[in-house]
Amino acid sequence: MSNVEWSKAEQEERPLDAKRPSVLRTTASYIIATEFCERLAYYGFAGSLVLFFQTKLNMSNEEAVNQFYAWNGFVYVTPLIGGYIADTYLGRYKTILYFSCLYLIGLALFVFGSVPGAMLTAVIFLAMYVIAVGAGGIKPNVSTMGADQFDPKYPQDKKESQQFFSYFYWSINLGALLAYSLVAYVCQYGLPFLGGESWGFFVGYLIPAIMMCFGVSVFVSGSSRYKKVRPSGSMLNIAGGILYEALITRYHDHSPTDFLLDKAKEEHGGSYSSNDVDGVKFVAKLAPFLGVMIPYWGIYGQTKTAFQIQGCQMESKIGDFQLPISAMNLFNNIAILILVPFADQVFYPYIKNQGWNLSMLRKIGWGFFFATLAMLVAGLIELYRLDQAPDAGNYYDVNARDNISSCRNIDDYNPYQYQDWYAGQDVDKPAHCSQLCSTIDEATGLLSLTCISCDDIPQMSNLSIFWQVPQFILIGISEIFASITSLEFFYSQAPSRMRSVSQASNLFTNALGSWLTIPLTILVNSNPNHQWITSNVDQGNLQAYFYLLAGLMSCAMVVFSYLSAGYEYADPMVLAALDETSDNNDASTKLINHVEDTEISLAVEETH
Repeated sequence: MSNVEWSKAEQEERPLDAKRPSVLRTTASYIIATEFCERLAYYGFAGSLVLFFQTKLNMSNEEAVNQFYAWNGFVYVTPLIGGYIADTYLGRYKTILYFSCLYLIGLALFVFGSVPGAMLTAVIFLAMYVIAVGAGGIKPNVSTMGADQFDPKYPQDKKESQQFFSYFYWSINLGALLAYSLVAYVCQYGLPFLGGESWGFFVGYLIPAIMMCFGVSVFVSGSSRYKKVRPSGSMLNIAGGILYEALITRYHDHSPTDFLLDKAKEEHGGSYSSNDVDGVKFVAKLAPFLGVMIPYWGIYGQTKTAFQIQGCQMESKIGDFQLPISAMNLFNNIAILILVPFADQVFYPYIKNQGWNLSMLRKIGWGFFFATLAMLVAGLIELYRLDQAPDAGNYYDVNARDNISSCRNIDDYNPYQYQDWYAGQDVDKPAHCSQLCSTIDEATGLLSLTCISCDDIPQMSNLSIFWQVPQFILIGISEIFASITSLEFFYSQAPSRMRSVSQASNLFTNALGSWLTIPLTILVNSNPNHQWITSNVDQGNLQAYFYLLAGLMSCAMVVFSYLSAGYEYADPMVLAALDETSDNNDASTKLINHVEDTEISLAVEETH
């Protein structure tokens, strides 16, 4: 029985000599539209999440950063679960549909929990992780389901499959463009006719919820047109079984083997074929390279955390227009959109024509270099920002009030509002004010102002936020060399049956990179008298944090250079031989193999 469930229309069109309508327009377009809506929802939600933590949940910069990294790491774990469920139980169509509905529920819950004056913190955090689970069912399956729609027996479909990935890629970046501009602006500054700034996040996060609802509707409306590949099992099961048997159940077996994992081979008393075990061995050979990718992803995550914290205390006005802080991520996207085709069509061919061997590992090494450079530049910009920062001032200083950071709420530094709150009036407690005594002012009947201590107001530096553009561009360049090439590297160095395992392992390093920064930020803030990441960065040592990240990446580069020097690339003929006994004759499997190389172009989307 075929592993592909063809739509009724497709069954009628199967003869090769029949006139075939465009699959790209009639079927795959629904999937492209769905991806656009989902990416706009995701970037719109994630792009302003740190700012939401700071302004609405009154978190310190350290707390906001750590909460984001904990969530972001989980976002990169759930695709492993989503891919496994699709391959083993539900198939891609049902997995995308069910998890999209879960995604939508998460967004709706977050909007419900973020009503001004009635913030429900428990609901907000529950919603965040429901969204992460929902995204995990879509991320690993939607591009492959799009590929499933094309039949490689038709030359037209082979051509359109390439076009599909181009349109798919652009839909991702169009979603990011609108998210980092429109949604980010509404979240930070609100709309005057919809409650103003105080309702900004509620209205702003309502946009991703509406777009996700529209995306689910579009996806469902195309249901009768889709080819649906039935689940056929996941290689993660086999890889996990081999590791468990070799390292645990048969670890103490004394049969002679050249490699520890060989204990799982049938010829040595194990349960698995030689081809499967040898495939896992190729993936295991890549493990050290996976390790050095972790600090790289830790650095990449700074675009939505430390860079944003820095930008919050820089001048963000363009005339009368206030630029949303998250919009600076657009320079990362723009750099990638411009430089990816430039690298493919101009730079790499030029290097090749000059006789220079820019191998995959060398490209990744250059990516590490540019990531390190980005941190050094960010540190230098921070020193310049501090030099241009005005003197500190509290609420009684009119100039300090007028120059407050665009990411902070002036009421959180207002001692008069603290008086009202203490008197039982219906106002929020200022987050950055505290009580020193209980003396009541006889004239006003309120708590004496001498008993109230409020922090200095975080000031915007005179330095324009556009000084951050170089560090965002450098991160974009590093992605082109390291991120995209790492997907190609981990894809090409494993047998085709084990490529899902290799790529899943690579994706997992994204999560570890996010989680790595949590103990790092705790460490640099461990001394209460000398914290690096403070709520008012003028009083911290953010530049030292950037230099620390540059140092970690430099250490990773040294290890990477050592590993690269002794690495021998896998022979494609040897890898192909390991798959000869596998049943790869199914039409959908052949197509997926045909387009897998093209899917590497989606590396940019996988890193965001």
